[in-house]
Amino acid sequence: MVASSFLSNLAAASPSYETISQVTDGHTSLLAAVVLCATAHATWWFLRFSLLPSFHRDEPKELPYTLPLLGHLFSFFGDSNALLTRARNYFGDTREPFALTIAGMKTYVLTRAEDVAEAYRNVKTLSYEEFVQAMMRILGNSELSVKAMFTPLPKDKSGFPNPHGKSLGILFREMHIHQLFPGKHLDFLEDRFHEYFDEHLHLEKLNEGCHYALEKTAGSIVVPLTQWCSDYFVRGGQHAYFGPRLADIDTGLTDAFIVFDELSYQVIYQYPSFLAKEMRTSRDRILQGFRKYLQVPKEERVGDAWFVKAMEDELRAVGMNDEDMAIATLTIYWAINTNSRKASYWLLAYLLQTPGLIDIARKETAPAFRPDGTVDLDYLHSSLPQVDAMWSEMLRMSAFAASVRFITDDTVIGGKTLKKDKRLIIPYRQLHMDQRVFGEDIDQFRHERFLENPRLASGNNFRPFGGGATMCPGRHIAKRGVIVFVAMVLNRFDIELDGEDQPMLEADLKKPVPGLMSPKVGADLRVRLTPRKAST
Repeated sequence: MVASSFLSNLAAASPSYETISQVTDGHTSLLAAVVLCATAHATWWFLRFSLLPSFHRDEPKELPYTLPLLGHLFSFFGDSNALLTRARNYFGDTREPFALTIAGMKTYVLTRAEDVAEAYRNVKTLSYEEFVQAMMRILGNSELSVKAMFTPLPKDKSGFPNPHGKSLGILFREMHIHQLFPGKHLDFLEDRFHEYFDEHLHLEKLNEGCHYALEKTAGSIVVPLTQWCSDYFVRGGQHAYFGPRLADIDTGLTDAFIVFDELSYQVIYQYPSFLAKEMRTSRDRILQGFRKYLQVPKEERVGDAWFVKAMEDELRAVGMNDEDMAIATLTIYWAINTNSRKASYWLLAYLLQTPGLIDIARKETAPAFRPDGTVDLDYLHSSLPQVDAMWSEMLRMSAFAASVRFITDDTVIGGKTLKKDKRLIIPYRQLHMDQRVFGEDIDQFRHERFLENPRLASGNNFRPFGGGATMCPGRHIAKRGVIVFVAMVLNRFDIELDGEDQPMLEADLKKPVPGLMSPKVGADLRVRLTPRKAST
């Protein structure tokens, strides 16, 4: 009886044949689906990266990827330099042009100096305008303003000469070059930087203005190097270009810009608003300051650079509204300040962490400081071989931007055909870390390499400011401003790392930037400044 009951219960609890059949069928269907997907993916991969390339040997090889359409999207935005290095090594480090796919868009990459030079010479089928227009839209410019900026203007228009009938978008660059090319307009800017530094590089002024100081005493001050360089250079750049009026309108505008600049990758990659609240808040504050600035009568805006008023006149002439003019002014402010503040940081940081360089730089710049307190700026321009080499090595180590072009027609570069309607990028860091050019110690700061071979600074492998028609026009004032600042700091202060527990000098290689790298979060240096007896 008991056995009969047990067997009955066991039968009741056991799955029926139908149930087993359903489960088995379900597993079989799932397995079949997995096999089908795997087969389809393997077939796609074979066609994409093995078969089809064999019919297009004249085109750059493409780095294989796993996810269709997305391609290398996550790797590129996560750490673009690591991805580019991996791709270059995947193809045997031949430095031939290769291709990536980023969100469905094929993008060609150049890492060989000869190919880069060829690309910069090509102004017919490699265009930059599309990216300028895209950036204008991202920053909030209206379609009417974008069209106005890139519509050819009459050759006989008033204002800045336009003998070739170019658009304002192209003329703006030529106007900025006119301001920044060696001559009276560049001298004006350098004098304004020097004027600002001369007033503020005193211990009393440092104690008064550096609210972020880590320690203040009667004899010295300790500051975070990144924040200090950023603060002084953005304020100095604002003073040089816009005079004192902009600071009167909003004393916190420079602080807002530093926040915006550190988060500017969110602009470039078009982050949704809910993920970019801090960036948007700082951007809106800057735009509000520029709207107010542009409403001030010109005669009340004294001490500004020629380019600022000339730019405003041209914008008003093509019918720009106040909002679009404020955004255009922001792009100029951004270009002025994004790299010089980082360049001053990196140069001082490498001097501080490389034994003996502070003394070398101080000794070489000392003759520029006259007994009456004035500075011989011409001497700083032409008589500093050691500091010039340090400047070049700093740029080699810290330049992280890339030139971008849109391919308007099939173009042959490096023996490979780059197809129409695709993108081309030229990553500077890949050029600067070429061991065949700069030596095996490429990860070390060694300025002597530029003294041993001065041609390195003018070679095709050295492109910290880009090249061709889009070479950064601000390269001269950036160098002059930074050298003046560093020379004055070394002349007036003993500068040293505060304490031995300093973080490693480390750059943020994962954050995309439009110029020089930022230091990695948490890797800032604490610096003590003590007035030198000779300068008191």
